[in-house]
Amino acid sequence: MNARNFAFWGGVVMLAMGILSLIPGLVGTKDTLPPLFVETSYGLFMNLFPMNIFNKVALILFGAAGIWTARSSSQSLERSAVFSQVVFYVMGGLAILGLFPATNTLFGYWPLFGGEVFGHALFAVIGAYCAFYKAVTLPNTTGLAERYP
Repeated sequence: MNARNFAFWGGVVMLAMGILSLIPGLVGTKDTLPPLFVETSYGLFMNLFPMNIFNKVALILFGAAGIWTARSSSQSLERSAVFSQVVFYVMGGLAILGLFPATNTLFGYWPLFGGEVFGHALFAVIGAYCAFYKAVTLPNTTGLAERYP
């Protein structure tokens, strides 16, 4: 999978998760979840991912950005590599924050625990692979191999 494919298909998955998580029937109860300062649209999406409105909006924005990046101009491969890097850093950071009890709710605003850790880590690993490993092995015709030594 190259960076363009990851930006497109990762974007499709993120956008779909963000939109589907807004459907109340797919979001479980918040009774067993820790309280947050912002509990708008808070619950377990598919009984696996604790989400509130911040998660959902972020997924929709990341998804739309990934699809747009992959389908933009002739520089879509380079832009997709940058998108993959951003996904790696943001999702990786959120996965790490979700591991620690002091930060697993991002100070009471954003649920990062449970299935969110696995989901963020999965996107981060695939993003890192596409951004760093695959970008280095690309042919030199796009300039990516020079930019990512």
